[in-house]
Amino acid sequence: MNKNIEIFLNDKQIFADIYLQESFLKRFLGLMFSLKPKGRKILIFKNAFWIHSFFVFFRFDAVFLDSDFRVIAYKCNIPPFLILKPVFGTKYLLEIVNGCFDIKIGDKITINEY
Repeated sequence: MNKNIEIFLNDKQIFADIYLQESFLKRFLGLMFSLKPKGRKILIFKNAFWIHSFFVFFRFDAVFLDSDFRVIAYKCNIPPFLILKPVFGTKYLLEIVNGCFDIKIGDKITINEY
């Protein structure tokens, strides 16, 4: 867990294991080949605007954010082995496992690194 990151949805903190995917390998792998965690897990990708769920053996959610951290698309319950259409204008992408959030287009996500 990356303990120096907090995420808020409309000023309400989301408690999860949070991982910033900065290296090429971490960005490439994402959730692939991993086991479904028991708790909530969030992966943060910078400059990613499309994803697939090849070799991800469980369902997850994807939140696409613009440069102001506003939700521009939200895909819920993505099944394994699917390619999603690109969401142009995305600057940050969150992959959420065991999320179940009431996220709407235009919601504000705050990511604090300290």
